[in-house]
Amino acid sequence: MTREGAFQLIGFTPVGEGKDQTGRGLLFGFPAEAVWQEKRSSNLLHITCAVDEQLNSKTLKAITRRLKEDEQTKGKVAICHSAPGEEETGKYFVVTVTFAQDDIGSWYTQAMGVLEAALQEEGVTPPTGCALCGQGGSDMLAHCDDRLTFVHMSCLQTWKESEQQRLELKEQNSGHLRGVLGGLVGGIVGAVPALIALNFFNFYVSILFALIPLGIYFGWKILGGKLSKVTTVFTILYTLVVAFAVEFFDTWLIARSMIPDFMLLEVMDLYLDPDFFSEHLLIPLGTALVFSGIGIFCAWRMITKTDKHEMTEVQAAFDNATPLRELTTSK
Repeated sequence: MTREGAFQLIGFTPVGEGKDQTGRGLLFGFPAEAVWQEKRSSNLLHITCAVDEQLNSKTLKAITRRLKEDEQTKGKVAICHSAPGEEETGKYFVVTVTFAQDDIGSWYTQAMGVLEAALQEEGVTPPTGCALCGQGGSDMLAHCDDRLTFVHMSCLQTWKESEQQRLELKEQNSGHLRGVLGGLVGGIVGAVPALIALNFFNFYVSILFALIPLGIYFGWKILGGKLSKVTTVFTILYTLVVAFAVEFFDTWLIARSMIPDFMLLEVMDLYLDPDFFSEHLLIPLGTALVFSGIGIFCAWRMITKTDKHEMTEVQAAFDNATPLRELTTSK
């Protein structure tokens, strides 16, 4: 079975080219997108279908049980909330169909009949209206809210225009100053859990240092700062400063518990003492910086998803929308 053969078998319209090619169509009335994965011993077809309401695990378990009990689908058809390796749940489900290398899919129609009956019995229904306005009469399939679903072309156009206006307005009103102020406060707030764990519970929880850059990011964003490369640079530098400050302050509190009149500035002498630093301070400081780095990476992932990136996704949804009249219903 080839990619083209699989899409022809299920009646989906090919979209894109090469390895990035997907199939779009309707599966029992569900807006659906198919992705083909070639394997050595068997090939997998992942069909993501949008639904009208949030699915729960109990419903999917009941359908899975039906698929395992039927000879047509046992070991060849599976259903889950999301694609393998992901954990998101939402208004969609994924059907995985397994084809052996010499399997021409002669059983496919019967197997899909079993799946359709199971979905109907569990009350899983396709969307009934546009994902943007909720009204019926949709004429397009487009990506919206992380799923391919029904929309009106007019709603898609309005959505794109409103996002453009929002981005332009934010570009005019946002700047780096407010972001820096928010980041300064957010970094301090993000450091509080680590300080509490260290000094009130005498417990070192390294992963709490990852909250520092996340606090910086959310502080920057809440105060309306413009997300850019400046945000990334500031987050990295300020995270290192705050993480070191937490360790520095903790060292002072420990020393002060043993020597009541130990001054804060005297901690620097401890850090400048090679023997004392390597024996007592190197490991906790290094660990704090490692987990701070993990937090920086997480914050960077969110920083790079700027408003312009979101606008790109909206534009792509608009450009790649597929008219329903061009699609066939697969069974």
